[in-house]
Amino acid sequence: DMCFGKTLNWLKLSNSGDTLKHIVPSHSRKAMSGQNNYLGMVTSYMMNENEMGYRGSKSDFNQSVKEQRVDGSYCIQAKSNKMQLRCTLMGFERNYQVKIPTNQLNNKSFSTLSTQTNINSWFITGFSDAEASFIISMYRDDKSKTGWRVTPNFSIHIHNKDLALLESLRDTLGVGKVRQNSSSTAVFRVDNIQELQVIVDHFTIYPLIGFKVSDFLLFKQCYDLIKQKQHLTQDGLDKIVALKCNLNKGLTDVLMEAFPNIVAVPRPHYKFKDIPGEADYWISGFVAGDSTFCVSIEKSSENKVGHRVRLIFGTCLHIRDRELLIGIANYFNILNNNLMASKYI
Repeated sequence: DMCFGKTLNWLKLSNSGDTLKHIVPSHSRKAMSGQNNYLGMVTSYMMNENEMGYRGSKSDFNQSVKEQRVDGSYCIQAKSNKMQLRCTLMGFERNYQVKIPTNQLNNKSFSTLSTQTNINSWFITGFSDAEASFIISMYRDDKSKTGWRVTPNFSIHIHNKDLALLESLRDTLGVGKVRQNSSSTAVFRVDNIQELQVIVDHFTIYPLIGFKVSDFLLFKQCYDLIKQKQHLTQDGLDKIVALKCNLNKGLTDVLMEAFPNIVAVPRPHYKFKDIPGEADYWISGFVAGDSTFCVSIEKSSENKVGHRVRLIFGTCLHIRDRELLIGIANYFNILNNNLMASKYI
């Protein structure tokens, strides 16, 4: 085929088989005067939207450009054994709006990948105080000597719009898996017995400060028994069930029926002490999990427009965490002595 203008004969590239896109200067009347389309000038190429691939630019920064899309750089017709190399027809450089030779174009690096940074350890603890769960699951298993299978796990379930946060937690801790749990929720979960040691070590060095710390202490005792393989014996299993009695919501009806004579291990006493050393990070983590930022528009006879606007920052916790809530209020220097006296505050 005949063609006029400047052409680039392509070689076989590393991305051969993928689609390529090249951007050439726009020659619309809005952008320039005179002849709109010089002899041999290509300004666009028609192709399906789903064939779009890589993109290059022949324009200086912030200049008007038009997109040209072309097929991949190299292909072979299997039936005819013919090799086909494609050429991209480009406009004469002397006709470009921006008089910059090809080899002097300004190149700007761009990546869609965000730079991952480690999350502060106290942020992880604060977020876990708000959102994490320490779980000891027990299921009937006929293949086990005791008739039960015991699996410990640490998990965080949140809305999937915060999936990136869970992935950052996983990457920072170096353990666990992240997956979408449903159409609206995602979960970070650690259930590997070796990887759980990382979780136990983290909360030993950077301890939880809310009511959940008692759950962690019970969980840790169960985990130690499982690591020692005591859960494979009836005596060890009974110890785990006794610890599980006061872990989270306690025993299920099935477990209470299966272990009627178990004496529960008392739940470790919890008393709020203070927000830890790097308070800013703990606060940020906890707020990310449990706090809300609201704009409230209410009717008001005192306002000319009949409404008033209030900006609200709030945290709702179970009454058992009342001292923790007071500690957060003290941190912000906004303690309100009129805390609501109900199950939640």
